[in-house]
Amino acid sequence: MSEAQKLLERDLHGQTRVLKQLAKGASLDEVLHTLVDVAEESRPEMIASVLLVDEETGRLRNGASRRLPEAYCRAIDGTKPGPRMGSCGTAAFTGKRVIVNDINTDPLWEKARDIALSSSLQACWSEPIIGSSGNVLGTFAMYYRCPRSPEESELEFVSNCANLAALAIERVRYQNSVELERAMLKTIVNGVPDALVSSNLDREITHFSRSAVRMFGYQPEEVIGKRTTFLYATEEDHERLGEQRFNLDLDENLSIVEINWRRKSGEVFPGEMVAVAIRDDDEKAIGYLGLIRDITDRKIAEAKLQESQNRLVQAERLAAMGQMVSAIAHESRNALQRIQVGVDVLSYEIEEGSDAKEDLDRISRAKSDLERMHDELRSFAGSIKLNRSRTDLAEVWRQAWSNLAVARRDRDVKLNENVNEVNLECLIDDFRLEQVFRNLFENSLAACEDPVQIDVDAQVEVAAGNEGEGEIEFLTIRVSDNGPGLDEEIRERVFEAFQTTKAKGTGLGMAIAKRLVETHGGTIETNCDRPIGAEFIIRLPRS
Repeated sequence: MSEAQKLLERDLHGQTRVLKQLAKGASLDEVLHTLVDVAEESRPEMIASVLLVDEETGRLRNGASRRLPEAYCRAIDGTKPGPRMGSCGTAAFTGKRVIVNDINTDPLWEKARDIALSSSLQACWSEPIIGSSGNVLGTFAMYYRCPRSPEESELEFVSNCANLAALAIERVRYQNSVELERAMLKTIVNGVPDALVSSNLDREITHFSRSAVRMFGYQPEEVIGKRTTFLYATEEDHERLGEQRFNLDLDENLSIVEINWRRKSGEVFPGEMVAVAIRDDDEKAIGYLGLIRDITDRKIAEAKLQESQNRLVQAERLAAMGQMVSAIAHESRNALQRIQVGVDVLSYEIEEGSDAKEDLDRISRAKSDLERMHDELRSFAGSIKLNRSRTDLAEVWRQAWSNLAVARRDRDVKLNENVNEVNLECLIDDFRLEQVFRNLFENSLAACEDPVQIDVDAQVEVAAGNEGEGEIEFLTIRVSDNGPGLDEEIRERVFEAFQTTKAKGTGLGMAIAKRLVETHGGTIETNCDRPIGAEFIIRLPRS
């Protein structure tokens, strides 16, 4: 084998080393230094160097070298390409090969001659590294310590090295840009609070974002490859969306669809979704992407807003009703008084036990019912002004119980108190809360068959207040009985106006009780978990 063939074989072997480095994904610094090593091993008398054009400044920066003196590398680092800027500066400026056989005499080295000669560099051949789009990426230079001119094979070698360098630079920079874009996309995807779920055309999951993990509770390895059916609240929803949104036969629909979803825990929650088809560069559909937003908090806020609006409308209606009731009460008061006077006069003239006496008693009871109805309407529709004082709550319900002595007469009824030495003092309007307890006791008496047992339990609870308020102490009062209880339909409407289960009554009692408790800053609710009888739970702030 001739020397030329051996040299060609070494060159080919060296190029293979460089390409293997590229295939392994080595860094640009590693690849370029491998190229320098290959070049210098092939031609030991030569000193190789790679300079790179800085993409921001356009200046030449040291890319790779093994044997160039450190002082020389520092001196040429940052060179601005231009005419008469040495072999590399001129090659980068013109985009053409520059051959300088003798640095000592060549005018291209006028500005850098001294540093080159002090570094024992006598000749320099520089090949511009040209990218695929024609832009100059840098230079590949061959230095010699004595003046000399190149042979044709050496020119071909420097050209091949420059081409290899161009391939390496573009490949690595492309990989870096792809990695950067991938990192940016990953950051964006992971930063989006909405869940991103991608799938293939069979709706089998291919990507499950961090937000999806937080939203649904599954880890990616639990869901990748599975059909998306289990994410939907019902299989029917999955099929319906498959027909309406994940259907390539239909035009793409980017409108938001609201649907229920299911977490790993089994909890169903409301969400919004936008679905699109994922397409390749040829616009061929290769999968689907769904963007899902949990709207639980928004639904709660909307419900609260609707409740506030309903209360506002109710308040306006109550105000109007209050004015009407006041007018009716004013006009009817004189009539009721005349009826009472007539009843009182006739009671002296009509004999006891006669039919007329029974009729008169019915008239008197009707008049009393009408008065009570007026009172309840005023309580329900009128504005409530509290006259608060520090009062023992037990005394309030005991007074309400005492006032029902007539209603309890001849009945087997017992009131049990379980207060556990709880301090029941709180700042309340005792007259208003007496109405509440009276309504609860009357309902129990009406609903229960003898023997009747009504229990009142009291305890203190502490709850977090609004921001800056600290903890708030509540008195919790449970009033329960041994009656038939409340079915679900009645329980849901028990605090609505004109809702009653009694043969007689306006149906305003519990609605009034709710208003009075809430005016005190408290709450009243039913206990839906009680197996026997009815139970109402009142919570009142102590102050």
